[in-house]
Amino acid sequence: MLLDAFNALMDIWVLVAAVSGIVTGIIIGAIPGLGPTMAIALLIPVTFTMSPIPAITLLLGVYQGAIFGGSISAILLNVPGTPSSAATAIDGYAMARKGEGGRALRVALYASVAGNIFSCLVLIVLAEPLASFALNFGPAEMAALMLFALLVIVLFGGGVRLDAALMVLLGVFASIIGLDPIEGTPRFTFNSFAMENGLQLIPVLVGLFAMSEVFLKLFQKQSSIKEPVDLPKIVPSKVRFVDMWRMRATLLWSSLIGTFVGILPGIGSTVPAFMSYGLARARSKQAHKFGQGADEGVAAPEAANNAVTGGALIPTLALGIPGDAVTAVILGAFMLQGLAPGPFLFRDYGVEVYAIFEALILSSIPTIIFGLLLFKVAVHVIRIQPRHLFPTITVLALLGAFSVNNSLVDVWVMLGAGFVGFLLRRADFPLPPLLIGLILGTPLEQSVRQAMLTSNGSLDIFWNSGIALALLGLTAISILISLCIPLLRKQRQQKGSSNV
Repeated sequence: MLLDAFNALMDIWVLVAAVSGIVTGIIIGAIPGLGPTMAIALLIPVTFTMSPIPAITLLLGVYQGAIFGGSISAILLNVPGTPSSAATAIDGYAMARKGEGGRALRVALYASVAGNIFSCLVLIVLAEPLASFALNFGPAEMAALMLFALLVIVLFGGGVRLDAALMVLLGVFASIIGLDPIEGTPRFTFNSFAMENGLQLIPVLVGLFAMSEVFLKLFQKQSSIKEPVDLPKIVPSKVRFVDMWRMRATLLWSSLIGTFVGILPGIGSTVPAFMSYGLARARSKQAHKFGQGADEGVAAPEAANNAVTGGALIPTLALGIPGDAVTAVILGAFMLQGLAPGPFLFRDYGVEVYAIFEALILSSIPTIIFGLLLFKVAVHVIRIQPRHLFPTITVLALLGAFSVNNSLVDVWVMLGAGFVGFLLRRADFPLPPLLIGLILGTPLEQSVRQAMLTSNGSLDIFWNSGIALALLGLTAISILISLCIPLLRKQRQQKGSSNV
């Protein structure tokens, strides 16, 4: 199957898609305020006429490129292009101020590629066995799994847990709109035939992540928009293979952290970036150099946040459970291409899926080539203010929403989702839990109701299944851990104050 998948890559359009995605991603990631979620959401309608392998390769190329591109503005401006690049800015900007910005950019690029390759190899090894194991899941097991995933997003996704819980519930409630999955009766459609299919995923995510940003800038006060600062002088420099080899342990540990934290739903790439930075500093014999421009301080977070790419795809493809907002959007792209993520994906579309995995690894070559070539261009790109791009983003959002079903209803859904996203973001509510709740709401309801119908309304079906019982046990353990962590922090603070 791996050989057949490699033969499927021998198509010029796959190469064009990979290069286009990587270049677009690097540029989007380098502009502070934009990010991979918005870019991928806007590009999904472009992939409607493409075959599955080039289409998904294009979107994943944007994902890869944007995660690395965020480090460019983080290093040169101390303004992370993506949240996960905040850890990179600590030492990267310190190097740039000393005139070593070029070296910092190269270290970030090579570390990003290393983390991506490692996570893709883990993805190839773990995704299919996990999907094969998931074939043993019935309705009760799937319900317990999705309940566990939603709970992890709420408890460990960062931010205020009550806010995340409200967003998950809002997403689940929004998924109820349409036909009842069991009885087929309309619910909350307001006698609209177009709404019987529910809220279409693509218009909703385009509205939440693209139009909401447009509305934010539209209502933003002009005085609050800062002009770009002067860029530090970049002195040409080289990073040899030996320099990266000396950091091999840091790269390996950071890639491990990024990959396996990325598997957990809702964590994202920011947490593993700071985790790997802290570990690299603790393990270093020259810890005093961290914060002043250490190579390992740039390499560790970049390897970790790029390794999240492959890790987050493991539950997305094997179980149909997205790991973060970006993989939730990519999950929608798979579904639009007829490749429904879940246990049957590898059985029915093994060649296509493995071709996409191999394309992810081979994309490391153009990432290095165009990453090095785009350094000089990126210096000018990061001067662009996002508000200058929003007219184009608005047009693309309107066309993309309409092109899903050639329906104005989808355009209104997109605009409504954008306005709701704008209000939620102004109130500091997180949007990724809402989107993931919307995606998992329908299969969660269907699994619960099928399980209850199978057992004639008895909850014993959950206790009689070892897998479901284990997942419910993990859910209970997660709740206990989340309750214990604040208590431990308070005890440490009290001990610290008493010692002082």
